[in-house]
Amino acid sequence: MSKIDHLLGAVEEKTGVASVGLERKNARIKHGIGSTIEDILGWDVITRGKDGSCYEFYSAQPPLIGMTQPQPVNCPLGIVAFDGYKIDIDEAIKIFHSQNGGGKFTEITLSWPLTHPLAKEPHWYFRTNLGNTVVIGANSGQIGGLPYLTVLYMAHSK
Repeated sequence: MSKIDHLLGAVEEKTGVASVGLERKNARIKHGIGSTIEDILGWDVITRGKDGSCYEFYSAQPPLIGMTQPQPVNCPLGIVAFDGYKIDIDEAIKIFHSQNGGGKFTEITLSWPLTHPLAKEPHWYFRTNLGNTVVIGANSGQIGGLPYLTVLYMAHSK
């Protein structure tokens, strides 16, 4: 059973709502900055139900244990639900350390962006201690960076 299957099964058991997939996982990082898997305390997770509803809960990162009761929330905009990925967090952290955007992370998120053209896979997003964002394909392990493009729209007065 995959990590996502375990989470989706737990949500269904606690809420009675079957899920189609994971929307997003945000890491809770010990002391707000980390460099190893041991620095991740757990995850704030949002799943999408087959009925279109979303639920959010906290799930501890092993070896810690525990999960909060899933609560209904508004589904996030700009991402799609997914039911699997190949690169887990321990491998993503190793890939993160292979680049030179910063040696420590302050935020980690896993999600599949709704973009045009369509993203080919979910992405691990790492915010570094230097303020950079490192993007790692959660299936391919390929590294990218943000911002890809910054567009500023400014209203002009007449």
